[in-house]
Amino acid sequence: MGARTTNQRPMAWQGTLGQMRTHGTRVALACTSTPDCRRWAHLRVPELIEKHGEDFMLWDRRPECPSCGGPAHYMASPGPSTPYRPLLSGLLADEVRRQFLKSFGFTKRDVKRIQLMAESCEGLDQPAALADLDVPYRVGACAPGLESRSTGQILGEWKGRTLLWWPMNEREAEVWRRSRRTGPKPLPSPRR
Repeated sequence: MGARTTNQRPMAWQGTLGQMRTHGTRVALACTSTPDCRRWAHLRVPELIEKHGEDFMLWDRRPECPSCGGPAHYMASPGPSTPYRPLLSGLLADEVRRQFLKSFGFTKRDVKRIQLMAESCEGLDQPAALADLDVPYRVGACAPGLESRSTGQILGEWKGRTLLWWPMNEREAEVWRRSRRTGPKPLPSPRR
């Protein structure tokens, strides 16, 4: 959705498993290989050290997802209330990000609406999440650092705002299917 920087060198909290243990890094396994899976599993660094050793690095590793069998990747966070970042670098990170966004099936119209909604986010003022996209997901936005106050999962960034997504529950999905209409949806007017 937006430009992002990649780490040329891992910081200590993203380094070896031994460094991660020292810094209290939180680690997770994320699957983005299929739209139906989206598995997210918190991992314990001491258990990873037992399995791989202290000098092992999780960067650019593509372990098998325990749910769907597709390629997954590791995510890391330096501590509570801090977003997880993918432990992927360069072209691999860009390709995983493209596959992740493509798996949602957003149309060009959806992308434009999401961008305009995100641009209306100012400070603590969060716009209502879009629930009438061409795909059965809700998408909202917040200022960076406020992700932990939401139940949404991070979708990406756009112009300094963090994009969040939620899968629809059965009732929301049924309402979405009934109210879905063909043709262009009106675009929100940008805030002035």
